[in-house]
This record gives sequence, C-alpha cells and structure tokens, in this order.
Amino acid sequence: MYQSYPNAARGLKWMFIAEILTLVSVPLMAIFIGSLTALAATVLNLVGLYTATHDDAGYFPALYAAIASLVVSVLSNAFRNRILTTVLSVISVVLGLFIVYQVITTSLNLLDGRNGTLALRGGYVIKIYVVCTLVVIVCMVLSVIPIVDILAAVVSIVAAIAMVVGYVFYLMFLYGASKALV
Repeated sequence: MYQSYPNAARGLKWMFIAEILTLVSVPLMAIFIGSLTALAATVLNLVGLYTATHDDAGYFPALYAAIASLVVSVLSNAFRNRILTTVLSVISVVLGLFIVYQVITTSLNLLDGRNGTLALRGGYVIKIYVVCTLVVIVCMVLSVIPIVDILAAVVSIVAAIAMVVGYVFYLMFLYGASKALV
C-alpha cells in the first residue's frame, strides 16, 4: 500500500489554482482586477508551496526560490537601467525554472513510481522548461545589443509559444499529482 501525502496534495492543488489565476490575470492586466488576480495567484502559490512542505522538505527550496523570485520581480520593476533589468529578469527566469524542477522532482519522489504517466509528463515539462529557459536567457542577453534585439525578439516569441506547451503540461502535472498524492 502506498503512503498518502495530504499536505503535498493540498499544496499542489493550491498551486494549480494559482497557475489558473495567473492565466486569467494576463488578459485582465489592463484593468485593476488583473493586478488583484495576479496578487492572489502569487499568494496562493506561496501558500501551496508552504502547505506542501509539511509532507516533504524538498518543497522548501522551491518556496525559498518563489520568495526570492518575488523580491527580484519587485526590484526589477524599481529600476530603469536596461542592463540591470535584464540581469534581474534572467535571475527571475532561472528561479522559475528551479521552482518547476523542484516541485516536479519532489512530487515524483513522493509518488515513488506510482504513476508512469505523471513521471513522463513531469519529464517533458522539465525538458521543455530547460530548453525554453536557455533560449529566453540568450534572447534576453542579445536584446541589449542594438539590431540583434529584433532577431532576439522573434526567437523569444517562438520560445514563448513552446513554453505555453510546457505550461499546459505543468498544469496537468500539478492537477494529476494533487490527485495521486491523496
């Protein structure tokens, strides 16, 4: 009989809801409710990670990275220096990759081979996120260089489309893992 991890399951469920709220907030950013929705998503994500830590300490690094990412995001918006903003954006993207990686690997460790489909999905998410993150980082660095920034913008759009696929897989992973860990 497999062990259940109700706190991790509940935490992943909160993270799933937070990701859905993030999706909803994007088109609403033009109005005030979008900012509130994004704030709610951020809080739910942190609550979800904190809740999951009660079942496995492997979620703590993701929680710390999420807090650091929030601080970096605030700092990034505070500066107008293009190079400093780019560096902070790169840090934020790397932290995002780390969070996804840590959540997936910790969840898969808890599942202990129970669900091959989730393991495959988690592997796809990590691979897509790693490749897209590397492409985005290169594009961010190249965007500082005049003229090359146009090519970097085009490549970033392609990477963003690929990242949407990874994001959908990540949502499916969070939902499936939250159900499997109960």
